[in-house]
Amino acid sequence: MINLAIYLRISVLEKENLSHTDDTINSQRNIIKSFIFGDPELKKANIEEYIDEGYSGSTTSRPGLDKLLLKVKQGKVNCIIVKDMSRFMRNYIEMGDYLENIFPFMGVRFIAINDGYDSSNEVQNGTELDIQFKNLLNDYYSRDISEKMTTALLVAKKQGKYTSGVPPYGYLKDPEDNYKLIVDGKVADNVRYIFQLIIEGHSLNETAKILNNEGVITARARRKEIKGYDSYATRHESTVEQTIWVAGMVRRIVNNEAYTGTFVFNKSTKSKLDGGKVIHHPEKDWVRVYDNHEPIVDKEIYDEANRILKSRKKNIKFKWGKSKYENSPLASFVRCNKCGYKIRFSKSTNGGKLTSINVYCHHCRMLEQEEKLPHHKDLEREVFEDLKSKFHIDKTEKEKLLAEQKELYDKNDQLLKKKRLEFENYKFGKISREDFMEIKNQIQDSEEENKKRIQAIDEELKQAGSIDSLTKDIVEKYIDRIYISGKGIERIEYQ
Repeated sequence: MINLAIYLRISVLEKENLSHTDDTINSQRNIIKSFIFGDPELKKANIEEYIDEGYSGSTTSRPGLDKLLLKVKQGKVNCIIVKDMSRFMRNYIEMGDYLENIFPFMGVRFIAINDGYDSSNEVQNGTELDIQFKNLLNDYYSRDISEKMTTALLVAKKQGKYTSGVPPYGYLKDPEDNYKLIVDGKVADNVRYIFQLIIEGHSLNETAKILNNEGVITARARRKEIKGYDSYATRHESTVEQTIWVAGMVRRIVNNEAYTGTFVFNKSTKSKLDGGKVIHHPEKDWVRVYDNHEPIVDKEIYDEANRILKSRKKNIKFKWGKSKYENSPLASFVRCNKCGYKIRFSKSTNGGKLTSINVYCHHCRMLEQEEKLPHHKDLEREVFEDLKSKFHIDKTEKEKLLAEQKELYDKNDQLLKKKRLEFENYKFGKISREDFMEIKNQIQDSEEENKKRIQAIDEELKQAGSIDSLTKDIVEKYIDRIYISGKGIERIEYQ
């Protein structure tokens, strides 16, 4: 069976100018679907879509593409179709690596319709010369466009034009000038209230809880009111529509100088040499355009609130990177059964030693609806026992299954010989046609039954493995999500 993935992408520029481009998601989808349903083999495939809206083809890390490549890694996708190669990737070297090495090794067929490329027609595990030139041109085109856009955006920003996509909470884009910010009268007082709470001495967490208790609308909910849809819905896998305030959201508002009427830019740039890695610039390199738009808070209030936040910071130097303390192998897979949000596994240390791992739902905690969750060791023990009972197979059991499968293959060989012998008996008049047809049908029924068992053993051997301990790799192989509550594990969703 073909497991087919359709990949669709539009860039930031295309997303902002949907009325002026033919490369919409729908147009790409129609071209690909038309191609699929016109092919007798592909139209029988299992089809899944992976979409990235507002992402450049030169960026190799995209949510939709990341999910697709994970499925490829797991062996769940063996055919990928795109409208053209630039939709998948504009980086010449990376694209060539996928076409010439990765996809052939993984057994994945790759089709780019407009480029007339189908990897199943390629020879010697390579790509035709014209395809390589197209990839190179796509790469140069992407870099050229990037340079021109960067220059144009810098000029616009120096003129005080707001060129970012979403305005800060408390502001809207002026309907008469898309590059100008105006105060959002519905929520501007909420911004002033946040600054007031901080100045009154409330911590970031306390402020967030006060806002939640008083039902103050969040930035995400306000954007949904304005746009009519939730543009962040696919980024947060939850079972509740309600969005809440958290400490980080409060900090971002208090730290945002835009609320004083100042437009600040050049805080960061993306590297053109390191796969689009974000480079944060020191504050001395930031560029400010003062009195650029109407302020929501006075400069004195902004300065006082930020002075208070800085005074509370502990003198700790954080070292970013992989922690030397191993977290629970379940940490990436557990979700709250009540709200669907990811459960946090917070590590506590003392004297350089890991003392405990605290399991809690941050979403429920901020709403003061938190319940005590099971200890991480209890969760690990239950999941390990569940996986072992469902998927573990030791060497003796594996040998037994392989022996049974060999015996079934031998039986089918004998049945084939018997079928030929009975056909000869029928041809030489030793048995009647009716007797031959009855024997033939019995043999075929036995063959089909044996084949089904052979396939079942194949699947059992494919799914099963030696599960002697619980590791992240083992959990990732078999489990998609684990939902828990104060009672324990409510359900497990398997791969």
